[in-house]
Amino acid sequence: MIITADEYRAMGFTAEDDDALARCIERAGFVLDALTDCKASAAAEKGGRCAELVKRAAAFQTASILRAEIAQGSSGSREERVSLGDYSYTSISGSDTVSAEAVDTDLTVVRLLRAAGCLFGGLEARE
Repeated sequence: MIITADEYRAMGFTAEDDDALARCIERAGFVLDALTDCKASAAAEKGGRCAELVKRAAAFQTASILRAEIAQGSSGSREERVSLGDYSYTSISGSDTVSAEAVDTDLTVVRLLRAAGCLFGGLEARE
């Protein structure tokens, strides 16, 4: 396990159901290890700046999984409309639509893992 429930909450994330949180933390660890070929868990165990970045990535991934689990558990769909000047969008929870928040979370996780050195970012060298 990359993070604990206490670390998750200490980073400012919230969860009402402790059992669901524990399941989502474990699943987030599986996702990060699959993405990084187990480098995320190794970096988290070493400590230091890389460990902090990996733990933040785990927290964001946990929040994403928890949000999806809650949305699946809700019986009806809920519509939320957001308008910013001329730009507006509608988010419907409980359906198969992908929200902008989910995409942003995925990119945040990838960026944190890349900054921690857990993702391969090699360049081709030619002679």
